[in-house]
Amino acid sequence: MRVCILGATGLVGRELLHLIPRAWPGAQLALFASRDQEVEVDGRRFEVKAAHHLDALDATGGELAFVALDDEHSARYVPRLLALGYRVIDKSNAYRGDPAVPLVAAGVNDGLVGDEVRLVANPNCTTIPLTLALAPLRRRFGIRGLAVSTYQAISGAGIAALDQFLLDAQVGYAAQNRLGLAFSPSGYAGNTVPHNGKTDDSGFSAEERKLMTESSKILAFADLPISAQACRVAVAVGHYEQVWLTCERPVAPADVAAAWAEGPFLRVVPTADGAGLSALACVHERDLTLVGRVRGVPHDPATVCFTVAGDNLRLGAATNAVRIAARWYPAVDPTLQAPGNLP
Repeated sequence: MRVCILGATGLVGRELLHLIPRAWPGAQLALFASRDQEVEVDGRRFEVKAAHHLDALDATGGELAFVALDDEHSARYVPRLLALGYRVIDKSNAYRGDPAVPLVAAGVNDGLVGDEVRLVANPNCTTIPLTLALAPLRRRFGIRGLAVSTYQAISGAGIAALDQFLLDAQVGYAAQNRLGLAFSPSGYAGNTVPHNGKTDDSGFSAEERKLMTESSKILAFADLPISAQACRVAVAVGHYEQVWLTCERPVAPADVAAAWAEGPFLRVVPTADGAGLSALACVHERDLTLVGRVRGVPHDPATVCFTVAGDNLRLGAATNAVRIAARWYPAVDPTLQAPGNLP
């Protein structure tokens, strides 16, 4: 099988280079990025070609392509990959709202990926863990509404932002100023800032809109009553979400944990105080959504509060993409095989 990665030198592209041998040992790789170069992963060096080679008349096709680019470049190259015969999974926002393109969180609605489907949109890195946590609760208790606050790692902004954050953190913390005056008030290091990209007239940012609209599409819940607030926090990898969920009937914390036990790709952290449930815990269980710290709300027996966390580069991006592809080409590693669920 020939597998193409477009955006192979980025953070998600590099994660795919770890996962593809687990899913399809011996797959032939065709790697592309902005320019001709090499990339090293796990001590192995890979040749990477400039993306414009795909425009050549004699460009080689294949079976499967992962696109990890921004919206503009995805819109340019996805049609070309489809024309070359690839089945395509696109990470960008370019196709997520297209009603003709399935938006898939593996373990929630991956049953939509059949032989006739050739393009699938990979959801946002907060939407995937959230919908994995919500799907079993909706089946058992129904949903009347929910509010979500997200605390998102810097790696979600890309490799350049992550490297700058690591440098700024090293310099800032070395100053040992107890007020944090060595850090920029508008920077990521040592800070918490609004995730305010493309904020619209209503005050919601694009990141918040994605979480709301994508969750509705994935859960097949038109006009899902959801609101969201997103921010960046000074963490390299690992998104953390706090959820207030109102169900259609009273629900106890123990009932929530029991429902999660039936859901795929979830690990329940049973500690009442949330010990073991953190952003950094995700990088030790990179292909799972961590859920826990369930609390009942005293004034409303139908509302519970809980925490969701996931590795945004793996569970929230590369792992989900590979699990989607496993609907077409079954994975050797069973932990990367999507179960065929429908919303």
